[in-house]
Amino acid sequence: MVIIKFFGGVNQIGGNKFLIEDKDTSIFLDFGMNFTEKSKYFEEFIRPRAANGIVDFLEMGLLPDIKGIYRHDLLEFAGMEKHPEPIIDGIILSHAHLDHSSCISFIDEKVPIFTSEITKLVLKIMQETSQRNIEDEIVNFKERPITDKRKKPIERNFPKVNGKFKVNGLEVELVPVDHSVPGACGIIVYTSDKIIAYSGDLRMHGTQGYLTKEFVERLKEIKPDVFLCEGTRIDENERTSEADVKTNCINVVSKSKGLVIADFAWKDTTRFKTFFEVAKETNRKLAIPFKDAYYIKAMREVIPDLPKIDDENILLYQDKKGSGTYSKSDYQVWEREFIDMENTVKADYINKHQDEIIIAIGYYDLPELIDLKPRTGSIYIKSTSEALNEEEIFDLNRLHNWLNHFGIQYYHFHASGHAPGIDIVEMVNEINPKILIPIHTDKAEMFNRLVRKVNIVRAEVGKEISL
Repeated sequence: MVIIKFFGGVNQIGGNKFLIEDKDTSIFLDFGMNFTEKSKYFEEFIRPRAANGIVDFLEMGLLPDIKGIYRHDLLEFAGMEKHPEPIIDGIILSHAHLDHSSCISFIDEKVPIFTSEITKLVLKIMQETSQRNIEDEIVNFKERPITDKRKKPIERNFPKVNGKFKVNGLEVELVPVDHSVPGACGIIVYTSDKIIAYSGDLRMHGTQGYLTKEFVERLKEIKPDVFLCEGTRIDENERTSEADVKTNCINVVSKSKGLVIADFAWKDTTRFKTFFEVAKETNRKLAIPFKDAYYIKAMREVIPDLPKIDDENILLYQDKKGSGTYSKSDYQVWEREFIDMENTVKADYINKHQDEIIIAIGYYDLPELIDLKPRTGSIYIKSTSEALNEEEIFDLNRLHNWLNHFGIQYYHFHASGHAPGIDIVEMVNEINPKILIPIHTDKAEMFNRLVRKVNIVRAEVGKEISL
């Protein structure tokens, strides 16, 4: 008998944690954080205490209370019972977004993480360019308590996989799909007598929508018994494409006489390429922070059509840090290679060439406007999803306060990383699984209204389904 246990990601968006048990093998599909649930208890100035290890996360229900899967150092630090060997054989990770991957930080390092090479690289860059935090130690971690900062971190095991591979008694297949971060995959698990497919996060309307369509064709071919299908936008039908984003941006940028500010997710290489092309076609240059430069330079190893960071159409923006004197010692080691590059510029340069530049900064960089001094005719393009909850609405209001202060015009042009309802229904009807389980959605009831030919089974966190 095959059992699927749900520890997150049902009747909620994000926090996906699905445990599949079959005979002598147990694997998780993703192991992410539910940030909506986390925001009920924590925010910027109320954070889980690293000094308390895993305890705060368990107490507030942000991690499932499962014996035999967590790091020994965290269990010992919390005075909890340790296990000789982990009870799971692996985690199959669909992509790098933290609502799917973050809680891997707490997992026993003996548990292998199976994912695409691109996803592993994205995770590595994310960790290298961030301050070490107990919640963001996906690729490697330092044992708690940290008594010697010079001690090397413990590396996690990311076996190199391609196509089909074995995890103990299960055969697993990773199939690339299109999403708003490179390396995303759908997952197929071949159990002893059932085929389970998992969508991860996907879309058809991106520049690589053909990958998602190939995943659908693969599922049509194998006829899965169960399809865990994301429904983030099951209640929407809007299909704005990346081409639409580019066209809309060119339209407003070409009319602007001032600075153009582009706010987009730095891990989204597709959106980076869009703004790079917008800059070229409007006779501007794209200025990117050092963090973006580090990411793009590394990602060119696996995405060759990304531009080089010394391209004639790219500037590297050096913001003030530390002493405020632009001293090399103010910057992290990984940033220092960019300081002396010929295309590195500071705020004064951008201020003098405003009608020649698109600068890629976002909400948390708003104080940079004080140094950039955008003039009349400047515009701000928000190219991420709109505000969805009360906290995000508050942030959006604060953003508008900054823009109003400087007289900057606001625009919103975005193509979602998730398929709309019309595409989800079409996909499900084509695949025609025996059972469909809605996941990654807070509107699971919409599947019952829209999908007519498939047996829909509603799952709940903390429950299991036997197949």
